[in-house]
Amino acid sequence: MDEALECALPHLDPVVGGISRTLLLAAAVIYGSPLLAASSTSSLNVSVEVVARTIVTLDRAPASVQITSEDAARGYVDIPQAVFFRVRTNASNGYALEFEPVHYPFTRAEIRWANSGATVGSDGAWIAHAYESGLTTGSLDVRLILAPGVAAGSYSWPLQFDAISR
Repeated sequence: MDEALECALPHLDPVVGGISRTLLLAAAVIYGSPLLAASSTSSLNVSVEVVARTIVTLDRAPASVQITSEDAARGYVDIPQAVFFRVRTNASNGYALEFEPVHYPFTRAEIRWANSGATVGSDGAWIAHAYESGLTTGSLDVRLILAPGVAAGSYSWPLQFDAISR
């Protein structure tokens, strides 16, 4: 084997050549023989719980509602596309728009959104919506039912709502 090494490294001086031969010999022994190592396996279970979150952003809503004498005589006022909003959620079960109760001078509010509707009275109400990836936009058509004897005038906007994960 020394002859093979000398042939492979003829140009090295004797000290460097000896070190190089030793390193080559060590590499041949290490890489030429099988490595013995114990192997073992284990398993690890991982679980993750993603907390459902739903965020509603109100883009436009009136601060007040003007009731005319005609509205008061009819007993209600219609406000198409009264509220514009956006919802973003990661809730796989969807979410609900939850409406706070309405108060005088209104007895209830009839709300339409897409193909859903709700009547908001003194107990509040909600409209369920299925999960949609990304951002959902919407607008609410509102009919405000007036309490008997309400006079024409300007009144505070009665609808307050939020979105909750289901």
